[in-house]
Formats: sequence, structure tokens, C-alpha cells
Amino acid sequence: MVAGVLVLLLPASSPADEAKDILIVETILRLDDFDLEGSGKAQAAVGRYLKENWAGERYLDLIRRFSLKEEAPGVLRLALEQADAPIGGEASSLLVELGAGGLLGKTLHGEDATAAVRAAKAIAHTNDSTLLAELTKVLAEASRSTALRSAALGALYRKNAHRHPELLTQVKAGELASDLRQTASEILLLSRDPKVREGAKALFAVGKGEFPPVSELLKHSGDAEAGRVLFGTKTCVVCHQADGTGINFGPGLSEIGDKLNKATLYQAIIEPSAGISMGFEGWEITTQDGAQLVGIVQESEEALTVTMIGGSKRTVLKSEVTTKKKLAQSLMYPGLHRLMTPEELVDLVEYLSMLKKASGGS
Repeated sequence: MVAGVLVLLLPASSPADEAKDILIVETILRLDDFDLEGSGKAQAAVGRYLKENWAGERYLDLIRRFSLKEEAPGVLRLALEQADAPIGGEASSLLVELGAGGLLGKTLHGEDATAAVRAAKAIAHTNDSTLLAELTKVLAEASRSTALRSAALGALYRKNAHRHPELLTQVKAGELASDLRQTASEILLLSRDPKVREGAKALFAVGKGEFPPVSELLKHSGDAEAGRVLFGTKTCVVCHQADGTGINFGPGLSEIGDKLNKATLYQAIIEPSAGISMGFEGWEITTQDGAQLVGIVQESEEALTVTMIGGSKRTVLKSEVTTKKKLAQSLMYPGLHRLMTPEELVDLVEYLSMLKKASGGS
């Protein structure tokens, strides 16, 4: 029956018909037990589709569904080019699933410095112990660039809160290279561990001591352009999208100036857990393999899909979950404002307050 359906869909002539290829792909993805290897014509259609739709909507779905290991080079390219985006994280994890995670390790140790940095970021999405060990090796290589070692440090520690005390101890003991202190400060000042945050504050905080109250901050006008630059450099873009910049993880900010006044914006940055937007509640998931996943959860009958900070996703079967706990605090890190001076915070809020829906005709 299935074979008959595909024969009707497949073109009789040899030239590829893109519309029919798309239809074939959509059809076989809906068939639970379709044997791709048993249909040369379907294989040809899939091959053409993947070539013409690299990084397209069904690109990774097809490769994962049929375990197309020969497509690993294309998946690697996607993982590297989109290392900071959710689809790059998905591609990185798929490489490991295909048994081709070594391609990321090879790139990490390769001569292309830009590709190596992207590989470090991509590896962070995989939670693969072998690849994470390669990042540790890079950290120990003083000859590698600051950019690469910073990316490796972030990949090893940023999402692993249980390792933050270890990193803080290294910094206090002077064991961390001086050119990595900026990255370490961003990780530790934004840690979910209050003891780590307090320890880091004494070492790194730009806005030392007590910040002025919101009532005082409101008396000052900021530089919106400087605030726009800060949005792209002070971790905001890891979770939020504004004016076409950033990752669509937390609430979108492109029209936030229509929704919140400056006082509320300050409050949301300084005390993010005071008001958590519906649908953006955080969860902590622990799996049988020891992984700890923190993010926004979408639940189906059999599985949980966790979207983590930075946009990477991981789907786990409910049978593999050992604990599932709703977080009382916001996924937006407390202490974000500590990475800025009060003047910089005023600039950032000035920028956010100007993000409003474009006016136009009716």
C-alpha cells in the first residue's frame, strides 16, 4: 500500500520535480514504518530534497528519522554556522546521535580559528562527555586564542550550575588565566547559586555596592544607541529578541516599550523573579543519564522537550526522567544588572523603552 502511494507520487521522468519531492518527503515522514532503503526512487527524492533544502524546515527531521549518516558534513556546517541559534544546537546534538560528533572535535582542534570557536559553542549543546573533555584540553592550551578558550570555558560552565563553585574556587586561587576572567565573571555573577553570586560580586561586579533605587534611576535619561549596543553585549541576546537581534527564548522585547514603562523595566531587570510571564516558567529536569536540564518545558504524551537558555532543545522520554521540578525563580538570571554600571543600566532601559510598534496607516 505504502509503496503504491509513493509510485503514484514519484515522477515518471528523470528530471527532479521539486514539488513532488516535497510531497514525497512530507508523506514518508508521516509513515511510521517506511523503509527508505527499500525504495530507490524515494531515496533519490530525499537526496534531491536535502540538497535543495539545506537547513530547511524538514532538513534535520529527515536526517534524524532515517539516520542518514552520509549527511553529517551538511549537519556539521549547520551546527557551526548557527552555533548561537536553536537550530544549531539541534544540529550539534544530531551529529552525536549519528555517531559523527568527532567532526566537532576535529573542527575544535583545527587551524580555522573562527570555526574552532563555533565548534566550542556547538559542543555546549551536546552534553557529550567525550566532546566536553576536548574542551578541557583546549582550556589548557595557552597557545590557543582568547576567543576560543573563552568559548570553551563558557561551554563547560555556563549551563552547568553545579560546577560554578568549582570555577569560583579557580578564580579565587588565581588558577584561571587573566584573559578568561571576563567570561568567568559573566558565568559566576549570573549563577543560580546565591553563594556563588555573592562570592563573584566581590571579585567582578562592575556596579559595586548598592545600586541606586529605581526612583533615583528614573531621574536620568540614557543614551538609547549605547543601550542598543549593551543589549547585544551584556547577555540579553542569549534569551531575548529585540529589533531583529537575539534569540527567541524568553519574552520578545521588540515592542516592550508599549507594554512596560521605565519603572517596570528597571524592576524586571533587577528583580526578574518578581513577575514571571505566563508560559515562560522554568523547570529543572533530571534524567537517568545524570543530565540536568533547566528551561521551558513542552510536554507530549510520551516525552518532554526542554528549551534551554540560548535556545537549544533536548527531547527526552518521560520514562527517562527521574525528577521534574518547577522553579520558583525566573529563568532570567538574578544579578544581571551587576554586569553594568548604573549609567549603563539607564542606557539599556532607555533603549528598551523606545522599542514600540511601528506606527502606520490603518
